[in-house]
Amino acid sequence: MSRNERSGSSSGWNDGERCTVTDRSTDFEVSRRSLLATTGGGILAGLTAGTGTVSADSDTLNAKTRPTLWTEGMRENARNNVERYDWAASERDSAVESADAYLEEYTLDDLWHMVTSQEIPRGGGVPGFREDTMGGHNDPGTDRPWKMQTNTSEEYVVPTNDFAAYRESGLDDRGMFDPDLADDDLLVNEEHPEMGEGWGVDDGTGWIDEDGDIGSPGERMNFVAFYNHWHVWRPGGILRIVWALTDAYLLTGDRQYSRAGTVLLDRIADVYPEMDVSAYMQPDYWNNHGGRQTGRVIGGGWEPNLVRDLLRAYDAFFPGMDGDDELVEFLDAKTEEFPGLEAKDSVEKIRRNIEDNFVREMLPAAKNSDLVPGRGQLSTVAISARVLDEPDGYTEEAIEFVFQPGGERFVGDVWNREPENWITTGGDILVPIVDVWDRDGYSNEAAPLYNRIEMSSIRQVAEALKGYDAFDGADLYQHPKFRHALRVNSDLLLLDRHTPEIGDTHPNRGDNYLSQSATEDGYEVMGDEIFAQLWHFANGYSTAGINGDVFDADPGGISDEIDAIVDAEGPLDLPSQNLAGYGFAALRDGENYLNESFGITYDFSNLFTDASTAVDDSFPEAIQLNADDNGEWWEFEFDVDAAGEYDLEIETLFVSTYGIYDLSVNGERVDTVDFYSSSFDRDTITYTVELAEGTNAIRFENVGRNEASGGYRMAVYYLELFDQDDRERRDRAAELGNAKRAFWLYYGRNSINGGGSAHNHGDTLNLGVAAHDLQLSPDLGYPEETGDWPKRRNWTVNTISHNTVTVDGARQDPQWVADPRHFEGSDDRVNLIDVDARHAYEQCDEYRRTTAMITVDEEHSYAVDFFRVAGGDDHHFSFHGAKGEASTEGVDLVPQDSGTYAGEDVPKPGYGEDSEYNREVGSGFNYLDNVERDDDPDRKVTVDWDVEDHWNNRDDDADGVHMRLTTFGEFDEVALADGHPPDRGGNPESLRYALAHRSGAGLESTFVSTIEHYDGERVVDSIEEVDVAGGDGHAVKIELASGRTDYVVCAFDDQGTVTVDETFEFRGFFGCYSVEDGEPEYAYVQDGTLLKPVDGQPLVQESQGFVRGFVEDFTREISLENELELRIPDDQRALEERISDFVYVDNDASDSWRGDRYEEHQPVEERDQRGLGNGAYPVEGVTVGRGNTVTVDVGERTFVRQFSDPDQLEDGGYEYIVDVDDDVRIPLTATWSRE
Repeated sequence: MSRNERSGSSSGWNDGERCTVTDRSTDFEVSRRSLLATTGGGILAGLTAGTGTVSADSDTLNAKTRPTLWTEGMRENARNNVERYDWAASERDSAVESADAYLEEYTLDDLWHMVTSQEIPRGGGVPGFREDTMGGHNDPGTDRPWKMQTNTSEEYVVPTNDFAAYRESGLDDRGMFDPDLADDDLLVNEEHPEMGEGWGVDDGTGWIDEDGDIGSPGERMNFVAFYNHWHVWRPGGILRIVWALTDAYLLTGDRQYSRAGTVLLDRIADVYPEMDVSAYMQPDYWNNHGGRQTGRVIGGGWEPNLVRDLLRAYDAFFPGMDGDDELVEFLDAKTEEFPGLEAKDSVEKIRRNIEDNFVREMLPAAKNSDLVPGRGQLSTVAISARVLDEPDGYTEEAIEFVFQPGGERFVGDVWNREPENWITTGGDILVPIVDVWDRDGYSNEAAPLYNRIEMSSIRQVAEALKGYDAFDGADLYQHPKFRHALRVNSDLLLLDRHTPEIGDTHPNRGDNYLSQSATEDGYEVMGDEIFAQLWHFANGYSTAGINGDVFDADPGGISDEIDAIVDAEGPLDLPSQNLAGYGFAALRDGENYLNESFGITYDFSNLFTDASTAVDDSFPEAIQLNADDNGEWWEFEFDVDAAGEYDLEIETLFVSTYGIYDLSVNGERVDTVDFYSSSFDRDTITYTVELAEGTNAIRFENVGRNEASGGYRMAVYYLELFDQDDRERRDRAAELGNAKRAFWLYYGRNSINGGGSAHNHGDTLNLGVAAHDLQLSPDLGYPEETGDWPKRRNWTVNTISHNTVTVDGARQDPQWVADPRHFEGSDDRVNLIDVDARHAYEQCDEYRRTTAMITVDEEHSYAVDFFRVAGGDDHHFSFHGAKGEASTEGVDLVPQDSGTYAGEDVPKPGYGEDSEYNREVGSGFNYLDNVERDDDPDRKVTVDWDVEDHWNNRDDDADGVHMRLTTFGEFDEVALADGHPPDRGGNPESLRYALAHRSGAGLESTFVSTIEHYDGERVVDSIEEVDVAGGDGHAVKIELASGRTDYVVCAFDDQGTVTVDETFEFRGFFGCYSVEDGEPEYAYVQDGTLLKPVDGQPLVQESQGFVRGFVEDFTREISLENELELRIPDDQRALEERISDFVYVDNDASDSWRGDRYEEHQPVEERDQRGLGNGAYPVEGVTVGRGNTVTVDVGERTFVRQFSDPDQLEDGGYEYIVDVDDDVRIPLTATWSRE
C-alpha cells in the first residue's frame, strides 16, 4: 500500500482519510488533570495561549508567528557573546566558513533541485554492499552528482549512466521525478563502455551484477538508492548543508543563510507528504525500520534523526524570511517553471507550505510508526509542537500524544510486509517512567549503558519542551524519577575512574557511562551541587573550557559558579551508598589525592590572539590551526602574577595529518614538535621555562611535515601552568596517589530476556572489589554475541561466572530486586551491607549476604563476608580475580588431565558451539577449564591473585598489587579453574576462578570469607575463624601489622547473647571489636544492644537494638518531597540519636515482627515484573511527633510503584511499594571509641 493510500493524498492536518487511520490509534483523550498529577509537583497546568499564536483553522495563513527554540532574546545573547568571547567569535567564524563553502558550491537553484521526490528510491545498503562494495557511506569518492567510486579491487564509477540528466528529463509539472516521462535513451553506460552498454546502468531501481564484476553474481546493486539515501538526504547532503546554514544564520543574522536554508525547507515540504519508504521494501532496498517497512524518507528508525534538525531549522530561519524579497522572487519563479506547484508569491505562503506539508506531518508520521517509537519519535513530535507554536491546535494535540497512554501495535497479519498496519496509539512517555523506572532513576535494565540510553531518549523530550512559554506543563525535570535518572550511573562510580561491569557492560569505558549532556542539564535546570561536581569531575577536575551555550546571557559565569561550589563543597567524593531501588551498594573508603587541578588550567581557545591563517574553534574542546602549507603560525597569550620558573603542560593532539612546529615562549624557541601520529593520540608535552610577570606569549610556527603526514595542521586543548608551590603540591599528591577503595554488591535485576530486560545477568549478590586504581575482581560484561549465543546463555550471563553462590548448578530465578536488611555508610571504621535474596532460588529458605568493609589505615581496608544459603542439595561458592596468577594455601591442588569443571569427559564448547551438556545441564561448569582440584581441603583456604594491569590504568603494570581471599568452611572440594571473558573489546583471554563446593540433602552453608587488597606488603598479619559460643553466629579474628586486632562477628540470633573467642560478649546482628596494646580500642554494634569484654565493663550497652513500628501513612502522589508516617510502640528517643541510614518497610511480610506472615514470591513477568520491590528507603531526617508518631523524611524517592491502570494514568490511581499497616524495622547503631 502506498503512502497516499495509507494517509490520503491531501497534506492538510484535518484530512479525513488520514483521520480514519489515526483515529484507530486511541480512544483515550489524556486529561490536563492527569498530566498535572502524573508528572508531580503541580507542574502541568495544561495549555495557555502563547503570544501571538493562532489556530490552524484561522484565516491567518501561518500558525507560527515567532521563533520558539531560539528566541529573539537568545539570538541577541549570541550576538553579544560573539563580541565578548573569542571562543564564541571562533564558533561564528567556523559556522560562516562552512556555510560559505556550501553557498559557493551550490546556487539556490542547485539547492532546490537537490531535494528528491518519492519516485527516486532510497536504500542505505546492507552491510556487505555498504562497507565492502562502496567503502562506507561518508565519501562518494567523486565530486560529480550521482556518481560514486566503488571500493573493489577494480575501481568503478557507478552508476555508469548519467542519472542526473535522466532525472532532469523526467520532471513533471511540480518538478517531481516521473520515470514514465524520463528519456530512456540516457540509460547507457558512459563510464566503462568496455563492459557493455547496459553494464552498471541504474534507472533508480538498481542494476543486477550478473557476472559478479563488483559484488556477488546476481546481486542487486542499488547505486541510485544508495546515493540518494546517504549523499542527498543523510549527513552527506541536505542535512549537513542545513546544519551549516542554521549555525551561520543564528550567529550572524545574515539573510543569505536563512534564504538558502528556506529554499531547501520549502522544497522538502513540497515532496514530504508523498514520501513513503514502504514502496521500497526489503530485501530489495535496505532502510532502518526494524523490519516494519515504515518511514517516509529513510526508514522509520532513522527518520527522526533526519527531520528533527529540519524542524529546528524552520525555527532558526523564521525571522530571516520576513521582508526577504529575493526568497519570494526565487520561489515564485519556480511556480512558473513548474505550474503544478502551489503559489509561493509571499512569505506567508512559503511558511504555510513548510508548516502544513512538513511540520504538521510529524504527528501522523508518529501515529503511523513512520517515526519509530524509542528511536526519537517523541522528541520529534515534541519539537514539531514547539516549533509550530499553535497551543490551541496542533501543539496541544502533539504534546498530548507524547503523554498519552498507548504504544506501538501491529494490527495486520504479516508484520514485516504490511507497513500500513503499524500504528502507534500514544507516546506513553509517563508510563515507563512511573511503571518501569525505579525510585533511583534506573530502568528495567541492569547494564549502565542501557540505563543511559533509556534516560537519554526521555531527556530529548524534556529538552524539547523545557522553557516553552506557551505550554505551562510537561516539565519532566520536576519528576523525581527523571531527576534521579539525569545522574544515572554516577552512583556506581568506583575510585573516581571505574564503573562495574554489571550486566551487558563494556569494560574500561573512559566516560564511565555518564551522560555529559544530562549532567549539564541537571546543573543548568536544577542547580544541584552534585551536578556541578560531576561536571567538574568529567572535565578533569577543572572548570577550564566550561562555558555555557553561546545563546546564554552569561555563558562565562557557569565556570565561576562551579568553581564556587567545588571550593565550598569539595570535588566529587562519593560516600558509601545503597541504591535500594536499583539494587546496588558501594562501600567506599579512602581519599583520591589527585582529584584537583594543582596549577592554573587554561583553555587554549580563551588564550588565542592571532594566526596567519584560519583557525577552527568549533570542536568541543580542541582548537585547530587550519594550516595547509609551510610557514603558517598562531599565537596565544596568558598572564602570570610573578616572574619565575614554571612548568608548562600543553595538552595537544597527534594525528596522521598534522605537521611539524617550532614552539617558542616569549620569542625563544623551546622545542620542535612533530605532531604526526599514525593513530589518534591525545597527549601532553611538558616544558620548564622562565616566565615574566604579566603577559607571556606562546607561538607555534610550522616548519614542515613528516613525510608520512597528510598535512600541516595542528590542534591544542589545554595549557596547565605550575609554579614552584604548585609543583610541590602536585608531587606530594602524586606520591599519595589515589587511595580510594571499594567493595560493591549487586542485588538488582537478574532476569534474562524477561520483564522487558535483555541485558541482565544471573548475578544476584555478586560482590566486586576495586582498589589501587584497578578493578580487582571485574565482572565479565558484554557477551561476544547477544541473543541465543551458547556461551552467553550458559556462561557469561550464568550465575557460576559471577562472585556469588550457585545452588544446584542452576542459574538464579528471575527477580527485580532483593531486600536489604541492614546498611551502614556513615561510620568511620565500619561500613556494612546486608541483603536477603531468598527469591533468587525457589528451593532456598535463605540466600543472604552480609559484607562489611573495615578501615585499616588511610590506604587500606579489608572486607569480611558472610554468605548464608539454606536449601538445595549443592552449593558452589565462586570468586575470581582480575587477570593474573593465583596462588593458594590450605589446599593441595591436583591438575585435572582433561575436560572442564563439569568433568574430565565434558569438553569446553568451541566458539559459537552449543553442546549436549549445555542443553541438558546448563550449569556453565563446562566453560571452566585448566582445572585443579583438592577433594580434602583444609577448613581455611586462601587464594591470592597477583593481578596484572590489563587495561593500563597504572604506569607500572600493577607490579606488587594483590587481592587475597581467605575463606572458611567445611568444603567437600576446592578447585581453581580458568573462566573466559567474552572474546571482544580487548578482554583478557582468561580469569582465574576459585570454587568452593559443598553438597548434601537439605543443605545449609555459611561461607565466611575475608578479602584483602594490597600493593607490596600486606597490612594483615593473620586471619583466623574464632568460636562463637551460646548462639548461631560466625566470627573472624584479624591481626594487623599495625598491632591492632579486629574481631568481626555476625550473629543470626539477634535476641541471644554470644561469646566470641572467649574474649567479649555480644548481643546483636553485627559487631566489630578492636583491641590495641591489650586494651579495647573501638567497638561497633549494628542492630544490637551489647558489646562487653569478658573481663571488663560494657563498651556498648543499650536498651534496644532496633525500633519497630508500622506504617500509618505515606506520601501518595508523585512528589519531590516524600515522607513515611509511622506509629512506633517502642521507645522513640533512640531514633534521633542512633538511627542508621535506612528504614525498612516489610512490604511482603517476609521479615515481620508481628508474626510469620511470609508471602510467596511474585515472579518476574509481564507488567508485574517488579513484584513489590523492597521497602528500604534512605533516611534524610526524622521528626518525633506527639504520642507514638514518627515522621521519616526519605527525600525525593517516591513510594509510587506503578499506575493502577496505565490507560488512565493518574485518573486510575497508583499502586504503591508500601502500604498502611506494613511492619517497619529501623536498626540502630551504637559505637564506642577509646579516643
